[in-house]
Amino acid sequence: MQQRLGRFEILKRLGQGAMGEVFLGLDPAIGREVALKTIHREAAQGAEARERFAREARAAGTLSHPNLVTIHEFGEDQGVLYLAMEFVPGVDLEAMLRDRVLAPVEALEVLAQVCDGLAYAHQKGVLHRDIKPSNIRVRREGDRLHAKVMDFGIARVAGSDMTGTGTLLGTFGYMAPEYIKTGTPDPRSDLFAVGVMLYEALAGRRPFEGDTTATILYRLVNEEPSPLAAGDLRGLSPQVGQLLAKALAKDPAQRFQSGEAMARALRDATDPAWAGMPGTQPTRTLPRASAPPVAAALGRKPRNPWPWIAVATTLLAGGVGTWAWLNQAKAPRLITLPAPATSIPDPSVSTPEATKPEPRGGAPAPKATPGTNSRVKVPPRLSELEVADLLNEAARGMVDQPQGSLAQCDRVLREHPTNSRAYALKAVALYGLGRYQEMPGVLAAGREQGVRPIQLLAFSSFQAMLREERRERRLPLEVRESLAAELPVGTMRPGQGAWPGRVQRD
Repeated sequence: MQQRLGRFEILKRLGQGAMGEVFLGLDPAIGREVALKTIHREAAQGAEARERFAREARAAGTLSHPNLVTIHEFGEDQGVLYLAMEFVPGVDLEAMLRDRVLAPVEALEVLAQVCDGLAYAHQKGVLHRDIKPSNIRVRREGDRLHAKVMDFGIARVAGSDMTGTGTLLGTFGYMAPEYIKTGTPDPRSDLFAVGVMLYEALAGRRPFEGDTTATILYRLVNEEPSPLAAGDLRGLSPQVGQLLAKALAKDPAQRFQSGEAMARALRDATDPAWAGMPGTQPTRTLPRASAPPVAAALGRKPRNPWPWIAVATTLLAGGVGTWAWLNQAKAPRLITLPAPATSIPDPSVSTPEATKPEPRGGAPAPKATPGTNSRVKVPPRLSELEVADLLNEAARGMVDQPQGSLAQCDRVLREHPTNSRAYALKAVALYGLGRYQEMPGVLAAGREQGVRPIQLLAFSSFQAMLREERRERRLPLEVRESLAAELPVGTMRPGQGAWPGRVQRD
């Protein structure tokens, strides 16, 4: 084993990747430990392999997010290409799923963080293309879990033609149907892989399994996974099945359209009282695993897939591009059922009606019928003292438990939607969690309730967040510009002092 790569000292070998080895290294200039990812000399012989590795560095090097591994440097030493990246202690999600050490609620939060990171990367025009449990690093920090997406080794900058040959890059079992059939992924393909991991985390197995690659690919493109058992959803809303069906939809147009939307649904589903996504029918009972397929229910004999799979195996053995074969083969005809009479709004699009909180239990609030004497019992509101206690607790937990602080702010805003301090603390919590894309929405929601963004500057935690942002510049440009448009001129500029108005301590 060589002792150095570029200016980095090699401390030990960490493992073997798909294209090379991974080492623990040390940057002697600043004493920082790094992970050094190399590419095999054999794999780097062709110009395409070298360009792909260089493109990984260019793509991943533009990304800076709490849920993505940071790339520090790309270089070459004695013919060995390497990436120096953030060293992340912890374990791979693959090991956690295999050992079943995650509670369902924890699994949903980990995957929501994965969606947070992907949402940011997608905003930058970068696709991962190989989302799977072994590419997710999870670190337990007290009672919190922190997930980071690793290995943009086959990342593709949107618009690049490097994979125009039709070669599939990725891991079978987590590939989206449209990627298998066309060789062309988009952000929703990454989110499909998150849906596969969600099923795997809850059921203890992958949704699309098989003894051969051809079988797995056929099932990914044509079959639905077996329903989850009720015991798989312990501690979660029963409507998780609804979420899972959307995440694993064959048609990308029917899936979550953004990482933000999927992350929001995952976090909502950790509440057992969650009534499901707006515009969808509640799942009253889970379907039985032995339920007959649609074709049988309609009195038609299902087609035998095995001749189709046999052809697939032959073509794969002959070296024919998998995606081209699947695209040309005649798949079983899909049966289109008539759409319901009522239109269903897209859950990923926020509307005033969809964002109104529902009472716990998911049922709509009862309404008094005109002409009757029935009385409606209204749940007691939080008192001013209770609101102050909740927000004080949220402020204290902002560093160690930002997720809990966020939940406390949301609880206050459900009953007191004009509380400016709750909006300020919610923005700070989102910043700490790296959920930057949601921050402009906090200001907009407050403005709808008559809370002007300038009022948030009265709170010390909000000002501290702005000072940190002026130093670190973590926000994506579009979010920064959106906030700058809402706040007084110069507030977001580097070097800007504190807001001269009266400041309230959190």
